[in-house]
Amino acid sequence: MAQVTLTTWAATCYPDKPPTVGTLRRWARNGNIYPPPELHGREYRVEADAFYIKPNKCSMKLEQHHPNGRIGKKSPLLERLINESEKKVRC
Repeated sequence: MAQVTLTTWAATCYPDKPPTVGTLRRWARNGNIYPPPELHGREYRVEADAFYIKPNKCSMKLEQHHPNGRIGKKSPLLERLINESEKKVRC
């Protein structure tokens, strides 16, 4: 899958008011975006179908984040993650 910059990704996920570049870089460093962005030179590159993980909800059930309230079909990446998390046994 093609990788895009964080600002391009944010513009597609948050069309009305995307987060600032500083916020996006903090999310990338803290691991709030999955799959994690990669640092290429001075800018982060992220998969186009990546999604935001809320930090206080990381141990709960995986769900797709819908910033504009629309509910569509789940992405193949999210389906894979949900299936893998159900297979693992946590102690």
